[in-house]
Amino acid sequence: MKALYWLLCGLMVSQPIRAQVDSTGAVHDNIVRRFHPEYDEEIMYYGKRNQYFSVKILRKNGTLLRLDSYTLLPKTLPNGFPLDSVNRIIRHGPTKIMYPGGQLHISCDYKDDFINGPFMVFYEDGAIKRKEFYRNGRVARSQCYTPEGDKQTCEPFYQAAKFMGKPNELSDYLKQKLGSVLDGERIRKITATLRINEIGQVVNVDVSVNATTGNDQRVPAVVSYVQQIIRNMPEWTPEKMNWKPALNDGKAISSNCVLTLYRFYGGIQSNMYFKL
Repeated sequence: MKALYWLLCGLMVSQPIRAQVDSTGAVHDNIVRRFHPEYDEEIMYYGKRNQYFSVKILRKNGTLLRLDSYTLLPKTLPNGFPLDSVNRIIRHGPTKIMYPGGQLHISCDYKDDFINGPFMVFYEDGAIKRKEFYRNGRVARSQCYTPEGDKQTCEPFYQAAKFMGKPNELSDYLKQKLGSVLDGERIRKITATLRINEIGQVVNVDVSVNATTGNDQRVPAVVSYVQQIIRNMPEWTPEKMNWKPALNDGKAISSNCVLTLYRFYGGIQSNMYFKL
């Protein structure tokens, strides 16, 4: 369920919102509004120490796009472990995501950073599409419905992108191409983030390189080389894309695949995972 957690953490995946803040205004002591060119934010704090807060994303006409609820943890946990500003924020309370027309699309609750209780998905006309019950992030019961109201089998709400070749083909290809570059002494680790669009094309490759002291000048060339070998990757299945796009509520969406390679006891190890 980690994939579903991150799915709901992001803003509307079908309508990504990225903009600079135009201005910020405090409406009341516990409410802050931030105004953007295309949407507005309303943040409301509550609790004895303002440790709880909700974030509303609103269209310029005031229509709700989504609502998320959070808790701010202490700077130091009871066991003495310190938390940075990002890890102090966890999801707790109701989440609502709306269709572009303002109709309710998704409704659920979080408890201590896990989906807990009912998870409801609706068609645009208000009919129930999916009705699930969660306990601490895990599905306990699940039922899905057709637009006509008939019961049907539930597919996972979010399905990560998938490499369409054999599991070891991509790993072997990268190890072969990067073996001489990833020597473990000058270059220790390479991480490539592939942006996979709605039809399975790799449309962008971001690369980060962990180099030892004194070898930073090698990084730009390594980055360029890694991008080249990924873009020139062969078709593992003739006349088909190498990647199957991620699905959100049955619709293809863009997502990221993160590939990491590093040396371990002389050999090259690789990891792959997907995120939004």
